[in-house]
Amino acid sequence: MIEELARHRCTDAAGLTVFVVEQRAVFTSHDANGQHHRYGAARLAMLNGEPVRYVDERTFSVIASGDMIAHDPVRCGCSPAPRIMAREGAEAPAPLLG
Repeated sequence: MIEELARHRCTDAAGLTVFVVEQRAVFTSHDANGQHHRYGAARLAMLNGEPVRYVDERTFSVIASGDMIAHDPVRCGCSPAPRIMAREGAEAPAPLLG
């Protein structure tokens, strides 16, 4: 299963609004003690699936082209870009992707 952690409202070089989706894989297993979850690494991509990487709190970069995408945390209302949610809702620093 894929878990969506956040959608980040951003602006590309042409001034168009684009979204960067932060997600991770969740693997579920069952045994005599119940259900267990294992979490994969976070992944960043635009809505069309194009992979992006985190540059800093206000910037993402499209991996294939190097185009920069400006994150607008004031208009976005998303979780802070440099942090992702870890197990049981505790925050953990986001890994560098890309």
